Amino acid sequence: MVTYYKLIIIFGSYLKQYNFWFFIFCINIGFHLIIKSIFFKFDSACYFGVLLFLLGCFYFYCYYIEISYFYPVFILISFALSSLITFYCFKQPYHFVLSFSLFFVTIGLLFFLINQISIWIFLAIILISVILLIIAYFSL
Repeated sequence: MVTYYKLIIIFGSYLKQYNFWFFIFCINIGFHLIIKSIFFKFDSACYFGVLLFLLGCFYFYCYYIEISYFYPVFILISFALSSLITFYCFKQPYHFVLSFSLFFVTIGLLFFLINQISIWIFLAIILISVILLIIAYFSL
């Protein structure tokens, strides 16, 4: 908590960035949950911790590189990486399938945002990914 307050003061008073408090909070809580998952072997804390940590880090990455238009792609990458890390740490096969499904939706979203595919092709990619995810869920 002390780190959180220090970072809020630095960003608020020195850098005049008043809306960063939420993403600093996400990084701090995410780091706390990652440590909690390491000590207590909680898969939910691992998933949510990695997700929050990556959401906060990717926001700052997109903000400083000035690619905020692509932040939805980084949100999906955060979910995909959270599932993949949870799979590697806790050997849950559904997270592996979920990570690949989200990865393909992320690629489709990226191509849609740079105007390489139409909305119908993007929706077809999402539909196919959801159908394959449902099939994988019932077959595991």
